[in-house]
Amino acid sequence: MKLSIKDSVGLALVAGTLGALVVHIGPSGHEARHPTSVADAGSAMTSAAASTPVAFVDVNVVPMEGDAVLHRQVVIAQDGFIRQIGPLGVLEPPAGALIVNGDGTRYLVPGLTDAHVHLPDGAENWLPVFLANGVTTVFNLRGEERHLELRDRIRSGEVIGPTVYTSGPFTNEPGVHTPEDAVDAVQAHVRSGYDFVKIHGDLSAETYNALVQAGRDEGIAVLGHAPRNLPFSAVIESGQAGVAHAEELIYTHFNSLDTRDLDGVAADMARAGTWLTPTLSTFGNIVTQWGSADGVHAGLGSDMARYLPESLREDWLDDNPYMGRDPTGRDRIEAMYEFQHPMIRTFNQAGIPMLTGTDTPLPVLVPGFSLHNEIEALRNAGLSRYEALAAATRNAGRFVQQHVDPTASFGTITTGARADLVLVEEDPLADLDRLRHPTGVMVRGRWFSRDALDRMLESAVGND
Repeated sequence: MKLSIKDSVGLALVAGTLGALVVHIGPSGHEARHPTSVADAGSAMTSAAASTPVAFVDVNVVPMEGDAVLHRQVVIAQDGFIRQIGPLGVLEPPAGALIVNGDGTRYLVPGLTDAHVHLPDGAENWLPVFLANGVTTVFNLRGEERHLELRDRIRSGEVIGPTVYTSGPFTNEPGVHTPEDAVDAVQAHVRSGYDFVKIHGDLSAETYNALVQAGRDEGIAVLGHAPRNLPFSAVIESGQAGVAHAEELIYTHFNSLDTRDLDGVAADMARAGTWLTPTLSTFGNIVTQWGSADGVHAGLGSDMARYLPESLREDWLDDNPYMGRDPTGRDRIEAMYEFQHPMIRTFNQAGIPMLTGTDTPLPVLVPGFSLHNEIEALRNAGLSRYEALAAATRNAGRFVQQHVDPTASFGTITTGARADLVLVEEDPLADLDRLRHPTGVMVRGRWFSRDALDRMLESAVGND
């Protein structure tokens, strides 16, 4: 079934001074297997299979275990994992390894994660666009059985793309109405093999608590929206693992946009261990589209938009949930957007763990490219460069290890971690924009040079 934009975001309602203005709401590649060769990162070599040892020689490593860089290192990856890390001149590459030369000037960072995407029918044709932007892991937050199959085909190497973790179908009214329905839904997710349960809509307090408790009992995390018919305190008290949009707190607690209670809510969330995926840049894009076609036309005119299939570009115009809104509501939308900046800054200072997510491919959100905009948005909201990069790397690995698979290890450059790596020309901790132009990307131990990434992008053009 094709995921429409309306299914992803639903109707936005201007509720006036007594109600919340609801914006982000929804209703209840090609293979590149070539002979391995010894080459620099900038060569025409297409890829190296995960079984081939790859040695990154004389690179500056950003391990993401602290705000520091390990200079002039050798990193060896094989069979999908980082096997060794050591100083240049001490650690020697194994015989037959593919050598990626860092020249002492290039930087190696962990692969990036977009923790909120949607993968409609045909997505496998443009999954490589994620990789071309250094995005090596995604969380698909509206899943069907076909996503389980796609997840497995990617992990086996049959399909080129980022590692996928996926929720199942939305859990909300009217399909989930009673506590018994909630338990049944969670157990069905577990039987099917989904990684998360996503809540997306209203539930009674009794049913909502049963849903989250069932997730705890069955060992599957419940994340997503906040039930907007309940106060946000219900999310914290229930133990819901994560909230998929910062705007959810406006609908359920901060409708007046009063910042005075930010510290208290932040402290409660931090104590409960509630994760937050702000999707701040996503909301910023809503502002540009509200009651106007200007934002969509600007997005369609960008260089990056050409890497989307024609069907999605048409949806941005024909199935757009924002352009037809009353322009007089735009002031409220802008105020909500601005409010999220001190909210995110306060929450970060309180120690609330954050993830980068974008809701791509909603209008003007191009897969992969959109994640860099989210990193920039978090930086502008007050996170340090290291903190913004951590939200896109190590934090995702921590979340999966905590809530999905305790054996998972990714998001850092450490021995034994999954070999998801991005090579860039200069220090990203000095300028995060350097992540937008990777020299090469490794996903699950498979290396793609810049030339290979460019071919991925060109292959995606117009590919429905």
